[in-house]
Amino acid sequence: MFKAIKNNKVIAVCEDNYFPCLVYDEVIKDTEHTPVDYEQVEGEFLLKQDIPAEYQNEQIRAERQARYVAESDPLRLDYDEALARGSEDAEQLKQDWLASKDRIREELPYIEK
Repeated sequence: MFKAIKNNKVIAVCEDNYFPCLVYDEVIKDTEHTPVDYEQVEGEFLLKQDIPAEYQNEQIRAERQARYVAESDPLRLDYDEALARGSEDAEQLKQDWLASKDRIREELPYIEK
């Protein structure tokens, strides 16, 4: 694997030594890692293990929010409607909605510092 370096930052990674149309200071061969070990963070590539917890938690927060909208919010709307109509199953719908939110939190836990 090769890394393109610019201003002491990894700006690209690839399996071969080919970085077309990329301006860099040097290319370094890395025999310990693969491109999968890296993730792009704010314009540079970092080893996944070196990504700050704050950045990872922001990504987790965004993913949680997307899943809440797709999975939990429809259950909330069902609950709200059942509650407004005085439906007997309103309490069960509320429990389903809250369980959905809890499941998402369990599946996407925040990283502790």
